[in-house]
Amino acid sequence: MTVDGYIAAAGGINVDIKGKSFERMVLGSSNPGAIEISPGGVACNISRNLALLNVPVMLLSVIGSDAQGAKALQDIKSCGVCVDHVSKADDGLTGTYIALLDNMGEMTAALSDMRILEKLDIAYFKSRFDILEKASLIVCDANLPEESIIFIASAADKWGIPLCLEPVSVRKALKLKNCLKGIDYITPNLDELRVLTGLGSKNAEVELMATQLIESGVRNVITSLGKEGLCYTTAQGSKHYQSFPAYVTDVTGAGDSLTAGFLYGLMKYGNIDKSLICGLAAAAITISSEVTVSPRLSEDRISELVHNYRNDSDYSIY
Repeated sequence: MTVDGYIAAAGGINVDIKGKSFERMVLGSSNPGAIEISPGGVACNISRNLALLNVPVMLLSVIGSDAQGAKALQDIKSCGVCVDHVSKADDGLTGTYIALLDNMGEMTAALSDMRILEKLDIAYFKSRFDILEKASLIVCDANLPEESIIFIASAADKWGIPLCLEPVSVRKALKLKNCLKGIDYITPNLDELRVLTGLGSKNAEVELMATQLIESGVRNVITSLGKEGLCYTTAQGSKHYQSFPAYVTDVTGAGDSLTAGFLYGLMKYGNIDKSLICGLAAAAITISSEVTVSPRLSEDRISELVHNYRNDSDYSIY
């Protein structure tokens, strides 16, 4: 690795229940399909992806005292993620996320119960201060209480540690509107970018919306555009990166793997351009897999895809 040390990942652990319809989804009715139960949560997924890419990562989160939480924690640990500092709450159930996918692997609806994550308050992070302070990089998801996000952002800025914010969802992205000044990286999708800026949602306006976040104090905006790739924006302008060709099996976890691949690139290469391509490579591997965190993800596979990447996009300066 170019950067020594580890990444501290702060945010959600939950139990993912994912159902995929065998045929076209009929809303309002029972649909035959396959159901999978696995550990999830944005910070958890990012951590598991990073571990597959041989990046040391410490997960800061909370589970309940239930059997589902204990199994999720064991599964996460078996991937190589350090879970020594995950808290266990006796008065709450482990977060749970339910997603319904159509037969093409596209999400039709989802529901999450993340109330236990309110226990990840400032007191929790003060008790893990040394873990945050010694990290080479911090990634934080918007499942956390807003006050905790502000606390982590302030601490990271004080210590000079790069911080990446993951908005998670349209609703949770709203928590980040007061946390943008001085943030090194933010990784919204198009809908989350629209909510963060209050502007339109057409692809043609991505650069304008991302520029508004730059003006709010974010240093680097990485907007995921799904099959259209991503848009990278700084104060110097925007650049579009094309996605890798991939057969879509399941889009769940694509954003988490893109973020993980990008952070892996920063740790290994210290080069933004190559890091963004690593993110796109990780996303392509993930969406071609039936599981949220693909066991096919590896440094060798990322290296192979990055070596063959070609991008015809030009800079668009605003």
